[in-house]
Amino acid sequence: MHAPSHGAPKAYLGHCLVTGAAGFVGSHLVKALLHRGLRVRALVRETPLALQHPRLECVSGDIQNAAQMHQACAGIDTVFHTAAMIATLGGSAVTPAYRARAYGINVTGTENVVQAAQAQGVRRLIHTSSIDTCFNGEEDLHMDEHTAYATRFSCVYQETKIPAEQAVLAANTSDGLLTCALRPDGIWGAGGSMMLDILAEKLKAGLLRVRVGGMGGIHDHVHIDNLVSAHLLAAAALVPGSPVCGKGYFISDGVPARMFQFARPFFEGLGYELPKYSIPVAPVMLLMRAWQWLHFKAGIRAPMFTPHELTKLTVSTVVSSAAAARDFGYKPVKTVSEGMREAVEFYRELGDS
Repeated sequence: MHAPSHGAPKAYLGHCLVTGAAGFVGSHLVKALLHRGLRVRALVRETPLALQHPRLECVSGDIQNAAQMHQACAGIDTVFHTAAMIATLGGSAVTPAYRARAYGINVTGTENVVQAAQAQGVRRLIHTSSIDTCFNGEEDLHMDEHTAYATRFSCVYQETKIPAEQAVLAANTSDGLLTCALRPDGIWGAGGSMMLDILAEKLKAGLLRVRVGGMGGIHDHVHIDNLVSAHLLAAAALVPGSPVCGKGYFISDGVPARMFQFARPFFEGLGYELPKYSIPVAPVMLLMRAWQWLHFKAGIRAPMFTPHELTKLTVSTVVSSAAAARDFGYKPVKTVSEGMREAVEFYRELGDS
């Protein structure tokens, strides 16, 4: 049993690089690092970062470009690697182009970041991974640091996030780059959260008239503030000899709930009722699989829900953050009720504007 690292030596994070800085996780990390008085280099590909600060340097670059990553890592002490392609389509009809793009960003891109960090003498790298690295499409209410990597994939995202995480963890060395990975599930919060953005959009369009699979599977999501806090705590714990080095950790709010129970305050806060009627999962899954196949084979638009997303919605998975609490002192800084109140207020104002 390791002693909690919040009583152990803390790393000086120094000059920080955030990849994917225009994304939901990346942009919140940038703000949190600046708030703590750190210098930040924000790497974006195309989307500009709507933020200016005297300690912030915004640079354009593609993680698939090794030379650009070497430049981005020059003079950096700590890398937070959040950039990724959320490739939730899958199945037998996936085109080589779709798979190649996801591999290029998620695997080759991550390898480029790792190699550049090593070459430029970066001290620590924290990788934003995913619960999907260990999700086999089956119910598992006890996922923890001993859970094995998935062996069955319902989307290309899973295929690519596993070798990406493995590359990061394998790069950990006691006298060189120190690394770890964090595995969130269902990142949510006000503004920019893919989950709540899509939910608000579909509610407004009147597209959520029924539930699929009763109240949905049991999940333990993670609020963006809790995930950002976990990144900072893990980074501070990445010192030689720390149990955090070379490890992957699940991060959650610690409040498991069925999907529609979790979403009920969001529905009602925006003036909608939770759908009264539910339809079985099986026929919807058949439809979405056929739709996904036609998307790749006939060029029709992507399905409303990919089979992977439907599986995640209806299959129960609960993770334990006990290892993160033990090894680097993680605990949620925002409750689900606080986060939901903020989210409802944000989307209400967005609807009024």
